[in-house]
Amino acid sequence: MNLKNLYNADRESAVKSIKPLVNNFAECEKRTDSENWKYFNEGREEVLIYIYHTHVAQLLKFGIQFTSREIVKDSIQDLFLYLKERNNHPTEVKNISAYLYKSLYRIIKKKMNRSMNISSIHNDNDIKNWEVVISKEVKIIEKENLQEQKEKLQNSLADLSAKQRQALLLYYYEGFTHQEISNIMELKNKSSVRKLIYRAIDSLKENFSL
Repeated sequence: MNLKNLYNADRESAVKSIKPLVNNFAECEKRTDSENWKYFNEGREEVLIYIYHTHVAQLLKFGIQFTSREIVKDSIQDLFLYLKERNNHPTEVKNISAYLYKSLYRIIKKKMNRSMNISSIHNDNDIKNWEVVISKEVKIIEKENLQEQKEKLQNSLADLSAKQRQALLLYYYEGFTHQEISNIMELKNKSSVRKLIYRAIDSLKENFSL
């Protein structure tokens, strides 16, 4: 086994140690994010497992909006290994989801810059599997011909920019505020996020009768 394979094997082994199925997350669910982060910083392993299980699927969904599934999975491994090592973490985190998204965003950007792969290299199948229902106010999907409209929406989503898809996901799926999204995606301010979302919605509307 060469050094690269050995390194990857060590990483996978380390990440598996935070993946065991823990059925009772009741105590963690009762706490605020700040309280869970405090226990995490104190070395409570069950909190790290809880964080993994409650966020990993959405982190993957977020990452594949702008790069390949393999790069995202690799980046998520790096993120949770970083958490497991407990080095240089902030002493207080009020919103764990926002912290994870921002950390993953930075890790992926570094990987893409390192490989000189700044452009989006997503897999269209990943995006089409991202089923989006935006809100009651934005009636993108008509009741009639539902399946046809949903397929049309998925194709339209694939045509949006990576940043537009990310912003829609964070705002409509995760419920982050414009300011929180600005911090996660390292945008100038919340006005930039608002414009990004409005332009994405306008682009989607072109294909639908509202």
